[in-house]
Amino acid sequence: MSSQDPKPLKAAIEQFIRVNRMQSKMDEVDIVLAWKSCFGKMVDRQTRSIRLKAGGQLWVSLESGPLKEELLMNKTKVVERINEQIGRKIIKELVIQ
Repeated sequence: MSSQDPKPLKAAIEQFIRVNRMQSKMDEVDIVLAWKSCFGKMVDRQTRSIRLKAGGQLWVSLESGPLKEELLMNKTKVVERINEQIGRKIIKELVIQ
């Protein structure tokens, strides 16, 4: 396929994201939206920041001590739930601050 041949829009966008190395930022946006969807407004209000680091580490900073403990005890479930919401296995580890 030459560069002059028409492409489906989805393929063109995926190529643009790959060429410009934007996939990790797109994944981070998906994770933030999934976090809000999975855990609701109350947890979202207690969340200071969400960062996706290299190697699939999700760093979450929270304001509430009891919420930190609750999520620490259920790390595996949190990771599974977010990955399921996104539809891909992006997160491998959850780090709560």
